[in-house]
Amino acid sequence: MAQAQDDLPRGVREALGDGPEVRSMRVTGKGGAGMAESPQHHVLPKEFRDWFEQRGFTGEMDINQFCVELEQAHHQAIHGGGNWRLGRTWPGEWNQMIMKALRDAETVAGRMLTPNAILKLVAREMRRHNIPVNFTPWRGR
Repeated sequence: MAQAQDDLPRGVREALGDGPEVRSMRVTGKGGAGMAESPQHHVLPKEFRDWFEQRGFTGEMDINQFCVELEQAHHQAIHGGGNWRLGRTWPGEWNQMIMKALRDAETVAGRMLTPNAILKLVAREMRRHNIPVNFTPWRGR
């Protein structure tokens, strides 16, 4: 008989015996075992990559260098919950909020912001939203 994708291997099942507990066991990855790495969050939203590149976020300053690790619940909360499309309709959603703050700052300055000015504003918002200002490069998942 073929083994279902999540079933335990035959030798493991034979060693453990048969019963409801064993039948309910499944092979999982790190995520299923609660050991997955915390999701990464781009604090400079990827969907606005061109905007950031026009302001100097290229090469060693690429937006992929400005990620933070967040617990899944915190990551979902700053994006308006588990449904990102619905979350984008909320003005407090991270991407919407940070881009409004950056555009407003440019309007006040009357010019494009420098990378340092952008990072200073972003760090302030990160602290306000209890996001650690501890950048890690994107792992690319």
